[in-house]
Amino acid sequence: MGKLILYGELARRIGRREIKISTRGKRVIDILKEFAEKYNVVELLFKDNKIRPLYLILIDGRDYYSLGLLNTTLDEEKEIRIIPTFHGGNFFLSRLI
Repeated sequence: MGKLILYGELARRIGRREIKISTRGKRVIDILKEFAEKYNVVELLFKDNKIRPLYLILIDGRDYYSLGLLNTTLDEEKEIRIIPTFHGGNFFLSRLI
């Protein structure tokens, strides 16, 4: 079983920092959509059906978002970290949504 490790507002909103999720045989973008829909954070993670550019999506230390690898299918269970690139709390987040 893979897992998502969350930081910042995502972790706060969900009330957990780690979520177990199956990643094998799935595209990264589909894993993120499944997570966002299940935990009702679509508007926080996505805008216009694309990941907001304020996040790093790290797998094995590589930022799959910046490298354009979100359509990559994972061939094994992985740990995915979703890290906001900004700091400062809800004030800034409320301006971005």
